[in-house]
Amino acid sequence: MTAGSLYRTLVPDAPLHRHTDVDVPVAPEFGHRVATLKQFGPGLQSPRLVSSFDGSIDRILLCFPSWAVSDPGLVGGYTSVIEALRVGTRFIVVHNASVGQAVAEWFVNAGHALENIELVPLPDFVAVTDWAEDAYVSLRDVTDGTRYLMEPWSFGRIGDALIADAVEEHTDIRASGAPLIFQGGNCLVGDDFWFLGRDYFADTIALLADGRPPVTIPSGTEPGAFATELFSRYVDADRRLIVIGTKKAIPLRQYVGTRTGDDYYLDIPTEGAGTFQPIFHIDMLLTLVGPNTEGVFQVLVGSPRLADELLGTSSPFALAEVYDGIAEDLERSGFAVTRNPLVHRPTLGQLLTLAQLRALSRQPDGSALVPAVVELARAGADETTMVRVRDWHHITWNNCLVENSQTAGQHVYLPTFGHGDNADLATVDSTMRALWEELGFTPHLLGDFSAFARRLGVVHCIKKYIDRGG
Repeated sequence: MTAGSLYRTLVPDAPLHRHTDVDVPVAPEFGHRVATLKQFGPGLQSPRLVSSFDGSIDRILLCFPSWAVSDPGLVGGYTSVIEALRVGTRFIVVHNASVGQAVAEWFVNAGHALENIELVPLPDFVAVTDWAEDAYVSLRDVTDGTRYLMEPWSFGRIGDALIADAVEEHTDIRASGAPLIFQGGNCLVGDDFWFLGRDYFADTIALLADGRPPVTIPSGTEPGAFATELFSRYVDADRRLIVIGTKKAIPLRQYVGTRTGDDYYLDIPTEGAGTFQPIFHIDMLLTLVGPNTEGVFQVLVGSPRLADELLGTSSPFALAEVYDGIAEDLERSGFAVTRNPLVHRPTLGQLLTLAQLRALSRQPDGSALVPAVVELARAGADETTMVRVRDWHHITWNNCLVENSQTAGQHVYLPTFGHGDNADLATVDSTMRALWEELGFTPHLLGDFSAFARRLGVVHCIKKYIDRGG
């Protein structure tokens, strides 16, 4: 991910409240983080995460900031989810106070009863995002059934760290904290296992090795083993933890100078990328389906290569080989893997002269631009040559809602993107619908999530599963 101030200079029209804003840095550094861990709840004895796939979606948490409720590019996505989820679903709805009535009307208009909606108002001065998945994980204590939102050691995305406390105040759910680094979107919960993206496992080890760690590694204990023990103690006591990602850091530069014909580009390929993961959250590239007819657990793994073949496009910065490696690792671990298209495409931005880019490269935060400026000059650009900024992002159907239920049936709630400027993606919408039908699921096609993807998230990112049935 690129340095914030320089990125905004290069891409001034980038949307606000992107999913990666104030996210974990590429190189784990924790000096800017504030230790806000509350006392660990003494009543929690045996934590168990809420499944990412298993059972009916009975209760779900959503968050609607005031700035988002007035954005037509987002409202269509929100309301399509509310309309698609079956009547009888219970909702926890966090919202800024001024938009509470408008948000409540979305649910009523979709046929949901008011008694199934728990409104959690936040003052308008509390700045939150709609990425409700991330600031905690959802679990319950199997000893007494108490539900928890378990928060990481720190979470820096504006006021999202206040959501769990507000939910605790207005519902039966408790908020607690753990001396670990994680975000909900980098966790996927299976039957006897759960996945955690390697980036946050590495960050947890870095936290434990810090000069003033929240907990002390016992003498003679290997840091990775102790981190695994902590995840078992605070997050899930019974499922085995499987870390997802590459063994070595992915070599990806922040800026690349590219020439295509007579056109020059400054490519920004790292937005949304992780250090050991091709995308910063694994729910953007993996989907848990459930056991197949042979009893083997099925996982969908995104493939930029398949998307390029389907669309006739080329994605030079998509890291297709990293996705392939993750798929191969899962197959070796005994999972049944199905590949599906995942798009990596640019948004064309402003034109800058090479001279302007050279000047930016000399700014205190601009050193990463230097190699790209050199590349452009070597490709034939002079100081007056106009260079187009291309800001790359992921468009993913893996980031969906899965309901693999014996009582309610098998359903998947799929984002769509084949609209307007992205009309070519209707082909992928149809392909994904057919794929899920072949898996035995009923697809529910949601609204246009292009504006969400531009902000580096999709539908799985805007919710939190709280309760699932059979």
